[in-house]
Amino acid sequence: MDQNSLQCTLVRGGTSKGVAVTRDELPDENMDAALLSLFGSPDERQIDGLGGGTSTTSKLMIIEESDRDGIDIDYEFGQVSVHDSTIDYGGNCGNMTTVVGPFATNENMVDVPDNGEATVTLYNKNTETRIDQSFDIVDGCAATVGDHKIHGVPGTGARVETTFYNPAGTAERGLFPFDEPVTTLDVDGVPVEMSVLDVTTPVVFVQASSLGVTGTELPEDIDTDPEFLNRIEQIRATVCAELDIVDSPEDATVESPGFPKVAFVAPPTDYEATTGYVSESEIDITARIMSMQYLHPVYAVTGASCTAAATLLEGTIPNQMADVPDGERVILGHPKGKMVVKANVNNDKVESVTVSRTQRPLMEGRAFYTLETNGQ
Repeated sequence: MDQNSLQCTLVRGGTSKGVAVTRDELPDENMDAALLSLFGSPDERQIDGLGGGTSTTSKLMIIEESDRDGIDIDYEFGQVSVHDSTIDYGGNCGNMTTVVGPFATNENMVDVPDNGEATVTLYNKNTETRIDQSFDIVDGCAATVGDHKIHGVPGTGARVETTFYNPAGTAERGLFPFDEPVTTLDVDGVPVEMSVLDVTTPVVFVQASSLGVTGTELPEDIDTDPEFLNRIEQIRATVCAELDIVDSPEDATVESPGFPKVAFVAPPTDYEATTGYVSESEIDITARIMSMQYLHPVYAVTGASCTAAATLLEGTIPNQMADVPDGERVILGHPKGKMVVKANVNNDKVESVTVSRTQRPLMEGRAFYTLETNGQ
């Protein structure tokens, strides 16, 4: 055969989809070229690979047993670009993290009971953070059937609870990379007020009204507005350079297209989500987050973790916009509905964040790639 192949699993984690693979299945040389071919990138439909043609369905989890004390599994996330020959390893994905413990269980990489609840301790190599993941086991495999509902996925599934410990400072610049809850930066000659926080991933928060939007927009409103997309990418690129992730803003879209993220927020607001009506009384903050230069159709879990923490930290733009909850439980309003995040914030220190999602393996077997044509 004139193709190469590797064993992998096509998985849904939360509201994302992608490929989970053990590290020993990957080639030692030209790994990214092989993975781009596997996904069918670059191509807007990824017609010649396993990618789904969107940033949320073009994701990669590389999983391996850990030799770290107290850790069961190491994993690394890759955001596979649809349009470019790029895989961004600059941060983590909370939705796809949901599949890591269950995948490791199903691959017999961890010891779990035949039935009951299991807890697997993970280490994310992108952000160098520890994560505990709890889920049910049925006949030795991770459960997929259950009554837990998340907005953005049809039906229900088995709950997977994921807790990120000491999640601040993944970019090694602390909770507030600019040492203050609100910063003003010059973006192409215009001052922009923003809050930049790093909790599970760096996020730039901007007040929706300052961008000329309400914060209740849906993907079809944002993704068809090239002027808005260009402006918000300018903001992201400026922060990306200020954080020394890239040398200059012009490099950001190619060299670090996925991180940092940008979210625009507004007070709790009534709006029509893609799955039904959301009342302002049901949520603590209205929020939208970008993903690979387009609006995330739901909300990134790492971004939600950062948003929840920011909502509870005095003086930030999300804190100013929110109906601040009494306690740890923060409810975000996003394009598909609502998301609940628990953020344990103590004296301006974020000790942990917890999110409950569902996951499901969709297909497993050998997937093919070719290095000669790079999937085109």
